[in-house]
Amino acid sequence: MNTRGLAFDEAPPLMLVLRSFLLAPWFLAASGVVLMIAGPTAWVDRYTPGLLAATHLVTIGFLTLTATAAVFQLVPVVAGVALPYAVVLLPVVRWGFAFGAVLLAAAFLGGWAVLFSLAAIPLALAAGAFTVSGMGALWRLPKHKTMTPMTYAILMLGAALVMGLIMAGERGALAPISARLLDAHPLWALAGGYFVLWAAVATQVLPMFQGIRPWSARAPLALGPLVLSLLLAISAANAWAGGVVRAAPPVALAAVVVVVAVRTAHRLWTRTRRRADAMTVFWYMGLAGLAAAGMVGGLMAAGVPMGVKGPLVFGFLAIMGAAVSLMDGMLYKIVPFLVWLHLQRKPGAVHVLMSSAIGERAIKAHVFVHAAVIALGLAAIGWPRALSEVAGAMWIADGAMLGANLIRALIFYRRLSSRAAAGVLPHAAL
Repeated sequence: MNTRGLAFDEAPPLMLVLRSFLLAPWFLAASGVVLMIAGPTAWVDRYTPGLLAATHLVTIGFLTLTATAAVFQLVPVVAGVALPYAVVLLPVVRWGFAFGAVLLAAAFLGGWAVLFSLAAIPLALAAGAFTVSGMGALWRLPKHKTMTPMTYAILMLGAALVMGLIMAGERGALAPISARLLDAHPLWALAGGYFVLWAAVATQVLPMFQGIRPWSARAPLALGPLVLSLLLAISAANAWAGGVVRAAPPVALAAVVVVVAVRTAHRLWTRTRRRADAMTVFWYMGLAGLAAAGMVGGLMAAGVPMGVKGPLVFGFLAIMGAAVSLMDGMLYKIVPFLVWLHLQRKPGAVHVLMSSAIGERAIKAHVFVHAAVIALGLAAIGWPRALSEVAGAMWIADGAMLGANLIRALIFYRRLSSRAAAGVLPHAAL
């Protein structure tokens, strides 16, 4: 494990970050409950109440909760500068996004305009606290090249959240929804926020845990400005252009996503550490989903007929196939590592293997369930009457297994912490 140049003394308290990681998987499970109850009607198109509710439970409740917590953890360790008032602001971010996701899902399911307005309040509070704290730390590091992609990711994710808040306000006021925001909001969130943020975290996590060759400084630095430029070009082309000119920016963005996914998969395949663990499998699934989503999105942007279900396939591949798979893989390394790191700081240094926090067998079981979710989800888009309930049930199991495994890591930490406090330390497992 390569930890050179990392400032672990600047890491925030364990439970400050871990609470977000422990809470997030249950939103994934809740989205499965919504899909299971909604049944085949949820898979008609991307604007059905059930699918919109489930999507926002995943993107806000699972992905945004884990992504924001990862920023609060990673910036101090990599850059050596803590985020301002993190102890106060991270709980605001956590519960703002959590309550906002629940209210927003209820608003979509019930169709109550007042709930959209209520959901906007905690979401705006959480988004503001995260953006101010994150940018406040990153702007103090103008020469820290490692953190530059994260700056762009926070800006683009913030823009996507603002678009979502505007649409929530429109729904709350019973006003027509802006068609341009309907298309721009998910694109800025997925490609601008989650994709660039994942790439920024991957440049740290993969060399550290998987033994791959570190990226050159130019590649991560270029990705953020490139994606931002393409997103702005897409917005401009949608407003003023047509034909080939309008199709060129989204096709270029899709090509960037595919190239990054393929290059990362190649680095993972040619890494020095040849033993494949469960995290590696999650990453291969996620990179395959990312490349597939890029190809489907590029074909749709180029005008290739994809039918009514094309946007559904794209969204499922981008969110469940790529984002959730990659986040699962990172959580299964980050959480055990944080547990291991804080155990080393206990009196007498509790020496255990990092992998002991959860256990490879439990993670492998989750790999099979998650792969089944991806297969069943894609099949349910084509045959919703036959498979929608089964896909929803498996979706519930997916989130519940991740949540249970992360709780297992917390129990492991508390058990060994209590033994260390009592002076009864386990044998070293080296």
